[in-house]
Amino acid sequence: MTYLVTGGTGLIGSRIVRDLIREGEQVVVYDFLPARSAMERLMSEEEIGSRVKIVQGEITDAPHLFRTIKENNVEKVIHTASLLVLDSNSNPLMAVRVNCEGTINVFEAARTLGLKKVVYASSNACFGPQEMYPEEYIPNDAPHYPQNVYAGTKAFNEVVAAYYIDHYGVDITGIRYMHVYGAGVRRGFFATILQELMVNPALGKPGRVPHGDAIIGWSYVDDPARATVMASKVLKTKTKSYSIMGDVHSVKEAVDYVRTLLPDADIAVSPGGFTGDPVKFDTRLIEEEIGYRPQWSMERGIKETINLTRKEHGLPSI
Repeated sequence: MTYLVTGGTGLIGSRIVRDLIREGEQVVVYDFLPARSAMERLMSEEEIGSRVKIVQGEITDAPHLFRTIKENNVEKVIHTASLLVLDSNSNPLMAVRVNCEGTINVFEAARTLGLKKVVYASSNACFGPQEMYPEEYIPNDAPHYPQNVYAGTKAFNEVVAAYYIDHYGVDITGIRYMHVYGAGVRRGFFATILQELMVNPALGKPGRVPHGDAIIGWSYVDDPARATVMASKVLKTKTKSYSIMGDVHSVKEAVDYVRTLLPDADIAVSPGGFTGDPVKFDTRLIEEEIGYRPQWSMERGIKETINLTRKEHGLPSI
């Protein structure tokens, strides 16, 4: 079967591509700025050459997207292309074009071309701050109170997805990501923390980690990628969008763990946190209906990220 993965050379997209080809699927990567190096970090040249086709294209270019799907006999689409939080909030018009119009283009392609399945990247940012909910773990179907432009685009996409499911019968499933990290993070607010927390210390550089008191749901990238691929194998999921959850720890706890791995590292952490990000979600539905459960603890994910970073720079694993 042939999949098209939008944003397929991004942090999550590249892992999705890796997992798909190792399950024997053919993959068309559709990316605005394809970074082949992101795939070379994870896959062999033989794997890429035999099972991956890279197409440069914008998600807002519906004719090109439709043509790519038809010419390559694509049957399923995994849609991860998106503007991230900082870019969305600084350019709301572009956020609506890329995150909303681009996602509708994918849904419309599925409707008009008869695709078997679409799985798209939503976000737990759709929900409001944790304190807005009486439950300790936010229910999967809790109301959305998005607090910024990025979150608003993701909440809007869930409304549109539900419409396409209910009115057109299109098979669409959303996976809500949050606080995803791993080697290869290039942009975004969270990337700043990761650079100072993991990348710099891994390379023997000083790390000046902000927001030490912030509570994070540390979601190592292989977990959301696996959840997405698993969802793509289930036709007509009972639930339209699923929350997944990371390993909940403070930034300071993460710093303390990095210090145990790299005792000579020059790391300082500043106090303070940030507001607006929920971290605890009821994930029973995705466990029961798709069979997904996270496999990566914060500690395991941090160590893997540090070792992959060191490997890229010719340094030994720790």
